[in-house]
Amino acid sequence: MSQFYGYKVVGLFQSQGDVDAAATQDGAEPGFFQYQDNNGRDADGNLTGEPDGQITPDDRTFIGNPNPDFTYGLNLVLGYKNFDLTAFFYGSQGNDIFNYNKWWLDFWPSFQGQKSTDLLYNSWTPSNTGATVPKASNTSNFSTNTVSNSYYIEDGSYFRLKSLQIGYTFPKSIAGNIFSNLRIYVQGVNLFTLTKYSGMDPELASFNDTAVGVDEGNLPATKQFLFGINLGF
Repeated sequence: MSQFYGYKVVGLFQSQGDVDAAATQDGAEPGFFQYQDNNGRDADGNLTGEPDGQITPDDRTFIGNPNPDFTYGLNLVLGYKNFDLTAFFYGSQGNDIFNYNKWWLDFWPSFQGQKSTDLLYNSWTPSNTGATVPKASNTSNFSTNTVSNSYYIEDGSYFRLKSLQIGYTFPKSIAGNIFSNLRIYVQGVNLFTLTKYSGMDPELASFNDTAVGVDEGNLPATKQFLFGINLGF
């Protein structure tokens, strides 16, 4: 359910020789995406599952899965004398994210405004052939930014400390006769997230039941520091 479908990128064309030797692909040129040749058709029009030397819609395949292998969480509660500590950790493992932000930031024709530092510093050039970001170009075609492909797919696994709270409950001798309980605490929210995802936050909100795991500009979780007092009368 909701898996990502499109063309699988096998790399960037490095030279005109690469283009000539590869399967026929619209818009192919050095520095642009090279797609995997997955499927052809026989004389009767049936899919064969074998490469046929040309990239067509039949070569599209499943390129990612937003559904995690598993999710997990840990609630931790500790106490020592009048001190208490609570922590809540959780995470997701094995899910993919379709980072649609790359369409806006890594391709000049998509949106001629702010661009990523990857496009500026890490895009393909004849002297930077190890790049994974296509060359900076004003061309928009099948081999750049007009079709869904695996360039946008990233590992969305993460581990997050959602909440950490440390408190101190004053003894009755200090609380006095007015308060039955007097406690102060400090709390941190969203203190850290461990992830390989390049976007702002791997924990995404779904826009509907099928658009799961698509990052269209997800705002990051806000880090907060809270101070409080609990009073009991």
